[in-house]
Amino acid sequence: MPSFATNILLLALSFALAARHVSAADDSDSNSTTPAAVFRYDSSTSDSDFVFALNVDQTSGDLYMHMSAPAGNQWMAAGIGSQMKDALMFVAYPSKNGSGMTLSPRLGSGHTEPSYYDSINCSLIYGDDLADANTVTSGDDGVMVVNAVCKNATTWTSGSLSYTATAQEFIFAVGPGSDVGPGGHGSTPLQSNSLSAGLRRHSFYGEFTMDITSAVSTESSTAGVPRPNDSANSTNYVRENASTAFSDKADNDPAPAIHAFVMCLTFVVIFPLGALLLRVLKRVILHAIVQTIGLVLVCMATAGGIVISTQYNRSKHFASAHQVIGILLFLALFLQLGLGILHHRIFKREQRPTILSKIHLYLGPVILVFGVINAPIGFVFAGNPHLCLPYVVILVIVAIVFVGIRFFSHKCCGNRGQRKAGAAPPAGGPEGYQYPQFGPGGAGQAPYEHLGPPPAYGRSESYGSDNIPLRPYESQQSGLGQGVQAQHPRPMV
Repeated sequence: MPSFATNILLLALSFALAARHVSAADDSDSNSTTPAAVFRYDSSTSDSDFVFALNVDQTSGDLYMHMSAPAGNQWMAAGIGSQMKDALMFVAYPSKNGSGMTLSPRLGSGHTEPSYYDSINCSLIYGDDLADANTVTSGDDGVMVVNAVCKNATTWTSGSLSYTATAQEFIFAVGPGSDVGPGGHGSTPLQSNSLSAGLRRHSFYGEFTMDITSAVSTESSTAGVPRPNDSANSTNYVRENASTAFSDKADNDPAPAIHAFVMCLTFVVIFPLGALLLRVLKRVILHAIVQTIGLVLVCMATAGGIVISTQYNRSKHFASAHQVIGILLFLALFLQLGLGILHHRIFKREQRPTILSKIHLYLGPVILVFGVINAPIGFVFAGNPHLCLPYVVILVIVAIVFVGIRFFSHKCCGNRGQRKAGAAPPAGGPEGYQYPQFGPGGAGQAPYEHLGPPPAYGRSESYGSDNIPLRPYESQQSGLGQGVQAQHPRPMV
């Protein structure tokens, strides 16, 4: 009897183990058959490859997703909507350690950086059958991968996802690279755990549609991260229940580079050149022309900087050190211009120095110093600190050239002034005044050469060898010398 009871117990245990094994197999099958829509973009340039697979849990409104792109890009994103404005976006980028991933739900407000949307919570999902889940692999073929679920993400403040849409519109984009060069723009790699980390403008973007009806799980038990669906490769995703990409194009943002170049050119070269022209050539008009050209360039670059600032979350409030210093310098340049114009007008009218010239003299170098310092602050603020070193090298070279020109011009002009001061005054009057009627004869141009130059005031020497001192001319109508015969100086021939 005990033996029979033992056999019954062992048989029941075997049935229980078999039932558990079947249940596990069913879970595995449900994962492999999870309803999904898969979009894949293959490009001739590896920096633009992109995969986005979606499953929708109709019961809870959760979105399960897989997203991947080459690791050379700073970030990758997919959004529900036909344009950035009002779109719900899922932006992924490397975490702080450089090997993990961060997924940030964001809302778009236009052609500007999207902002973190805290009403939706996203969690990363790991699994044995999810290769390289939520990691960044290194190497030339490195890939950044995200597998996640975003809770109650089918509705948001500015839109919703329709469970019955057969052509739901989506947008996608990848960020710029981090390598120095045309593809990477030399920017600092984005590695952050923050859900509101700053993003640089995308380098590639496009649109696609998905058949949501094929990606909806009517029961939560069948919902999950879409698995690879390539029958020929168990780790690969192929396009399914999604359109091909359209309106796709490469993109870049040259405005920050133009802004930086024009500002550096103005404060490092043009403004110092204008000051040098005034000191070396003593030409006020050249000084004014060059400085006015510099001011026009600053106005253009400032306008560009304001437009750029409105496109990014980190700069749209105009509260950074680079922006505050830049605005103050912009206002100071117009003050400097007004001081120069007012001093010039007063000096021409009254031939005297003014306090305005003193302020103008010292304000100029102050503006130059702060303008030169603000450039590397801007490089760091824009995420390009590597530009500081070449900027300093160029600045030192320009400074050496300008100081050298100033030194040699001062040396040359100083020696020439000393030679002029030690030389005897030229015959015929002080320097700058000539007596052509007593110059070299010839062709009747100097008929009075034999008389010599006219006397200077206070000298007794006169024409030829005569010694006739200066004396007042007495007219016949005056009362001078009445009763005395008037004597007149030698009449002019």
